[in-house]
Amino acid sequence: MAAIDDLGYEATMGTRDSLIRVEVLFFHGCPNLELATSRARQAIEHAAPEAELHLVRLDDEADAVARGFLGSPTVRVDGRDVDGSAAARTDFGFQCRVYDVDGRLEGAPPVDWIEAALRGETIAGGETAPAHDGCCKPRG
Repeated sequence: MAAIDDLGYEATMGTRDSLIRVEVLFFHGCPNLELATSRARQAIEHAAPEAELHLVRLDDEADAVARGFLGSPTVRVDGRDVDGSAAARTDFGFQCRVYDVDGRLEGAPPVDWIEAALRGETIAGGETAPAHDGCCKPRG
């Protein structure tokens, strides 16, 4: 089931009886929102078709810090970051996020990390690279 939120984004997929909540947290203008959302959809289709996908827009630094936001985009399953290294981090803020995947930087977590989170597993060695001020800036 899909719905369009007031920003024009597809806000959910899955059924109303879903027990699993997948969130893509982002700031307006994030260049990797589509990639993260696409990967989250793929993971849901393969690992948990009953899950709901929610896009969560953050508007400022205070909101980012309050939500424990490590940068845009962030993907969480039932409130837990799909990046195995995220639990130990405290560098919350309104910033861009890139992921170190097998020695290369990517703009969103890989599908297999999201699928693992949907199964209740953590990808060992999953790491988010430190925030980069120059990779993207919030717009608007």
